[in-house]
Amino acid sequence: MFVCPEKNEIFQTKYFCMINNNGIKIDDNGNKILDARIKLDNPCPFCGTYHEFHANEMMCPFSG
Repeated sequence: MFVCPEKNEIFQTKYFCMINNNGIKIDDNGNKILDARIKLDNPCPFCGTYHEFHANEMMCPFSG
């Protein structure tokens, strides 16, 4: 799930790839964080931009 940063709209797509994957890092609190960026392979359906996101900016589809 993605959020368009221009229109603040949520959308889903299977057309994305992981770039700049530096693996799992551990923060100062001991939490594991994926140090990578996600890039859309198709333009955003709301604004037409090929957004890039840091992995920790991604929405979890299972969260409330």
